[in-house]
Amino acid sequence: MRIRTILTLSALVLSVFIPYSGAQAQEKIRFGVLPVLQALPLFVAQDNKLFEKNGIQVELIPFNTATEKDVALTTGNIDGYFGDLLTAVVLQANRHNVRIVATSYDTRKDKRMFAVLGKPKCEYKSVSDLAGIPVAISSNSVIDFVTERLLTGNGVPQDKVAVVEAKNIGLRMQMLLSGQVEAATLPEPLATAAIGKGAILLADDSKLGESQTVLVFSGGYLDKKPAAVKAFLMAQNEASKLINENPDSARTTMVEHVRLPEHLKASYPVPRFPELAAPEKDNVQTIIQWLTKKGVISESLTYEQVVNASYLP
Repeated sequence: MRIRTILTLSALVLSVFIPYSGAQAQEKIRFGVLPVLQALPLFVAQDNKLFEKNGIQVELIPFNTATEKDVALTTGNIDGYFGDLLTAVVLQANRHNVRIVATSYDTRKDKRMFAVLGKPKCEYKSVSDLAGIPVAISSNSVIDFVTERLLTGNGVPQDKVAVVEAKNIGLRMQMLLSGQVEAATLPEPLATAAIGKGAILLADDSKLGESQTVLVFSGGYLDKKPAAVKAFLMAQNEASKLINENPDSARTTMVEHVRLPEHLKASYPVPRFPELAAPEKDNVQTIIQWLTKKGVISESLTYEQVVNASYLP
């Protein structure tokens, strides 16, 4: 009995001197990413061990296409992913239990995510000249949404918005530069690369404010490990702050992890990133309505069915 008492007291004494590392210290997150500019804070957080600093283990799992990433989430092979707002809405509408927890990147007046471009030496001056002219896009995607919004917002009647399917982004760029299509919508940094090769900028989404990139988790993971998700978002915020305070310090990480044309690796501006926030309700509703109108989803969703901002720092 005396020995048991001594051992119990010893354990209590030791517990006083062992530092507390947090309940989520051993939690692991498998997070899907694409090699794109908007994911830069995640790569910076990884390279600077900000996830470990916040008490979690994060495995960034690379994917080459958004479709592969979406399948991985819905089959439980990853816990969350980085992607566009539109896809998250589609997954939720198709009975996959996912939630957007934050907007990680949005367009600003001096920074675009997508641009509608005319072929080299074209006579088009703006997107208002594209009434009835097919624009190469990937249908039922964020690029489709942005293209329609830019055209109709600049005077093109809805029934005069014309598109042609070109899902492969690299092929779409080559079709534009070779004149096989009159116009195309491209993401950054390919838009900048195409302009450098003669494509004509007709419009971009820098003033649209609807091309949001979001962080998404499965509902099951959110329910089971809320502290780990909060720590993950803290690390992303810290990474964004590092980038904003010293953009050049992130260039090596950007060149290593982001798919950039070779001639832009030394000169392409490092993007600035906002503090994480909830997606704006009006933007989410606009996308839900657009997807419903296009027949991509069969039922309307509420903001609360798509977004859960309670994990934000």
